[in-house]
Amino acid sequence: MHLHFHDIALLATVAICVSSLVYLLFAALCVERFHRSRKSHSCSTDHLRPITILKPICGLDPEMDENLRSFCVQDYPEYQVIFGVRDENDPAIPVIRKIIDDYPGLDISLVINHRIHGTNHKVSNLINMSSSASHAILLIADSDMRVPQDYLRTVATPFADQAIGAVTCLYSGTPKGGLASALNAMFINEWFLPSVLISRLIQETRFCLGATMAVRREILEDCGGFEALSDHLADDYMLGKLVTDRGYNIHLSRFVVENIIQEPDLGTMLDHELRWARTLRTVKPIAYPFTFITDTFVMSCLAGLTVYLHTDQLLLPAALIGFVLLARIAFHLRVNHILDTGNSGPLWLVPLRDIITFLIRFASFTGNTIVWRRNTFSVDEAGLIYNEEAIRYQHAVTKKIPDLAINEEY
Repeated sequence: MHLHFHDIALLATVAICVSSLVYLLFAALCVERFHRSRKSHSCSTDHLRPITILKPICGLDPEMDENLRSFCVQDYPEYQVIFGVRDENDPAIPVIRKIIDDYPGLDISLVINHRIHGTNHKVSNLINMSSSASHAILLIADSDMRVPQDYLRTVATPFADQAIGAVTCLYSGTPKGGLASALNAMFINEWFLPSVLISRLIQETRFCLGATMAVRREILEDCGGFEALSDHLADDYMLGKLVTDRGYNIHLSRFVVENIIQEPDLGTMLDHELRWARTLRTVKPIAYPFTFITDTFVMSCLAGLTVYLHTDQLLLPAALIGFVLLARIAFHLRVNHILDTGNSGPLWLVPLRDIITFLIRFASFTGNTIVWRRNTFSVDEAGLIYNEEAIRYQHAVTKKIPDLAINEEY
């Protein structure tokens, strides 16, 4: 039987829609499976090696004081906390110093160091901080994360297995007001987190996540130290790759870190998500184009439009879109209930969230620039980032002042 073009288009779009719905079901099953495993998990009290927590900081984050303090009250026998900033005028410094004063019995310090190592300023900060680290396990956690008191015990337990080279954690988004914050939290909870669980189920974990990256220090040094990550956009992904390339495993913890989200506006949120999209496109160039299938509502709309053009009937495409939207809303409600993120937002945000995700994914193919901490970078095919203006400035300053860095500990 000879098929016309519009017949092929109809079959293709309906097949994509069905595949997208199957993906949504698979994502729901993975989240449920992970939820059950978390409820049955218990932390060991043995083999708890001393840990150094490295907290690279640049500027103030929402509820920063509470976020940082949560790392200073851990139920753990021996640990060190190091905060690091690059600018002595960073507005976060008074917050950090007040925290240090409030915990006199804790091994806690602040490192201020101007020196720049490569184009990834977060990694540059880690390089400056690492010389102050005392312990054989290094844990890096972003400044906008918040954790309960059993966090360190849960993360440290897998290191009893010598085959484990690094431990990483998922994170959930907790919005703190505003449309942009709610939309960003939905992306984290309903797209990012399930996608990691699906990846974990079908293949070996070969990446870390910036919410928590705990690594054996000797392995990191064998990989070339933090310096090996200094020009990479996806430093968390590269750390995982370096660890697994040396024959060690990465353990994805059952612990979910809380990410406090307060996006100032939609433009900032779109910049953040476009950076994430281009990061993922860089590290997964073959698989990334297929991520369009995860935009379930958009795929159902495309399929519904094709069915309407083919049949000139509204009932069937409307039923298709309605069914998919109900499934997507059910997924939204269940994930937010499991993660206990508080107010999950009005339901009309669900289709809007899928449309924005689809448009950002499309935009990620239109260029190779990203905005990160108000700096604009270019990303090449290897995931390396470049900032020509910053490079010129660094060379000029280094020429005038050979020893630019200070390393102040407080």
